[in-house]
Amino acid sequence: MLIDEKGRLFGKINLLDIFFVLILIVALFGVYFFLSGHGGSAATMPVTYTVEVQKQNQVYFDHIIQGERVTDGVTKAFMGTIAGLKTEPAKVVTPANDKIVLAQPEGKLDGYITIKADATVNYPDLVLDGETIKIGKEVALRSESAAMRGYIVDIKYDSEQFRRMK
Repeated sequence: MLIDEKGRLFGKINLLDIFFVLILIVALFGVYFFLSGHGGSAATMPVTYTVEVQKQNQVYFDHIIQGERVTDGVTKAFMGTIAGLKTEPAKVVTPANDKIVLAQPEGKLDGYITIKADATVNYPDLVLDGETIKIGKEVALRSESAAMRGYIVDIKYDSEQFRRMK
């Protein structure tokens, strides 16, 4: 007989034991694929973000070159590629004659560096090579020809696509 009265296969192996061994094998494969990243790729989407760098001179901004790769100055994570630069006269709030006035320091500019990247969506975050980007976040970035410290002031992405990735 194939299965005896005690539920053993060929009188030697218990069917319940076989079931548990199969569940264990499936669980081990599942853990392996989950931890090794073979279980599928994370969703990514294109983003464009802007970093404001304040009170620098024109010579500094001449070294911000479109097309250069940008990395995080601390972690060396890839943060995207410079897509553009816009400068305008710097503005600072300063006290003068018992008042607070908006002044423009001579020769100083504020720069808005536009960076394009493909971000991983880890809802509700956008992540670039392990670094989360958020409006208001202070960043220290490096390109091939300049080091930058500023704040993220704008992030553009397809909000409908982002919501679908929840």
